Amino acid sequence: MKGLDMKKKYFFLRFSIPLALAYWFIDSVVHYLGYGELEFAIIPSDFNELWMRSVIFILLVAFGVFADYHTDKIIKKDAEKHDVYMAMLGVTRHILSNFLNNIVLFRRETEDNKAFHIDVLKTFDQVMDDTIAQIKNLEDIKRVRQENS
Repeated sequence: MKGLDMKKKYFFLRFSIPLALAYWFIDSVVHYLGYGELEFAIIPSDFNELWMRSVIFILLVAFGVFADYHTDKIIKKDAEKHDVYMAMLGVTRHILSNFLNNIVLFRRETEDNKAFHIDVLKTFDQVMDDTIAQIKNLEDIKRVRQENS
């Protein structure tokens, strides 16, 4: 898994360097064939030509670094969103499990007591209100903490 992450981390840089080298070579071929230079030169003797190729080479490589940097930031944000989502699922499961356990206790209480006492209804209403409040609190989660999961 870690090797796969390294491949993703430098994806654009690994693409931009060969692209920049290919540009350099193709520009050398164009100058040799198109402009009728006497000899094929990978590194041109004309300073202006060397300067232009170097600037384009650097820009292509810089674009690869820039794209990798921003892609890494997006991946980190997505991982953080995933962590928040997983924490919310865990907390929701915990809240709903407690709610269901309380409902089972309520049912057993009503089955044992045929007279259905008013205090039992108040307890049921309190359990319902607590569960609703806890679920509404999930909407306000902004940061993942270990105790949330």
